[in-house]
Amino acid sequence: MKRFDLVLKGGQVIDPAQRLNARRDVGIRDGRIALVAPAIKAEAAREAVDVQGQVVTPGLIDLHTHVLEHFTDYGLNADRVGVHSGVPTVVDMGSAGHLTFPGFKKFVAESAKTRVLCFLSINAYGGINGSARLDIQHSPATVEPELTAATIKRHPDLIRGVKTHAEIGGASRWGLAVLKQAVEVAEAAGVPLYVHTGQLMPPVPGSRLHPDDVLPKALPLLRPGDVIAHPFSMMPGGILRSDGKVHPAVKDAVRAGVRIDVAHGLHFSFTAARRALDQGVRPFIVSTDGHGETPPYQGSIDNSLATTMSKLLALGFTLPEVVAMATANPASVLGLAGTLGTLKPGAPADVSVLRVLEGRWTFRDQKGETLKGSRKLVPTLVVRGGELVGINPALFPNPDLVLGRV
Repeated sequence: MKRFDLVLKGGQVIDPAQRLNARRDVGIRDGRIALVAPAIKAEAAREAVDVQGQVVTPGLIDLHTHVLEHFTDYGLNADRVGVHSGVPTVVDMGSAGHLTFPGFKKFVAESAKTRVLCFLSINAYGGINGSARLDIQHSPATVEPELTAATIKRHPDLIRGVKTHAEIGGASRWGLAVLKQAVEVAEAAGVPLYVHTGQLMPPVPGSRLHPDDVLPKALPLLRPGDVIAHPFSMMPGGILRSDGKVHPAVKDAVRAGVRIDVAHGLHFSFTAARRALDQGVRPFIVSTDGHGETPPYQGSIDNSLATTMSKLLALGFTLPEVVAMATANPASVLGLAGTLGTLKPGAPADVSVLRVLEGRWTFRDQKGETLKGSRKLVPTLVVRGGELVGINPALFPNPDLVLGRV
């Protein structure tokens, strides 16, 4: 009888949760990590895969996706965003509310090969139609705090937090009423809160509330472990003020334990990124905010998780930093540190393998601005629960073929 079901041999293992960055073999048995060691004999496994020259990480986690497919006008297929893009775990960020959660559970979470978790929308219906239908999707009249908290408590295996917004469109109509309700629900359910920043909806005509006034009022309501999104957005009312300076309230919130998520989506500007980074804003998490209006799902891969990580490399982050932002860090936000985002023995056997392609790469943001980089991450295989899963070639062509190496 073989000791291992699968061994990944010869890769550069980067596991920030264990402070490991070294060439190691990874042995998997019964759907769990069994051993990470300098050398494991191939004969000890039923299957051995040579990953020399590639980076082996804990299974990547995309903390911000929209995968309520067929229920919303922007929901993507969970496996296309997940395992077939090299990402064993995705988190649907607020597409479902407590009324639509049963459909999410049955038709998305329970049917996908990808592990699919969620942050429940504070709105009873969830985000069913992008930023439209303000009365249904964003009004305090459609928030049902007790029922939302009860749903979260009944499904702790799937629901890991609450999603809401702090932006000028809603604030000009209802003030911070919905945000305050979301904080109360998150507190009652014992989960973190995830907050969109930057204009999503147009403000009420004639409103005297300036976009720059929203976050200084909103951020003091947040708690350690809560998350704010879109630090590199150029939208009014975001982390950057209209004068290009970072809100002092943002730095105060980070010092108090609030986390920042890149959340690429349609809210990623290289200009904004440089300004924020130069002023000391360092995201804790990298995610895609992938949805039906974003480029990877319209024929390109500009903000897949691997390419978003590559953009951060081009902006000056190190590879271990970027891996931590997509593994150990989101796992800690989910309350799953030590379970997800690590390759320690006993953890679920979720593994991502990526090739680091050296070259002259041009990355683009949502405004068409370009950024040159010397490294591009391309997923080559993924292990989900001990099972090898193929990468979707439509999203990630074989890099050797692309570069003319075969």
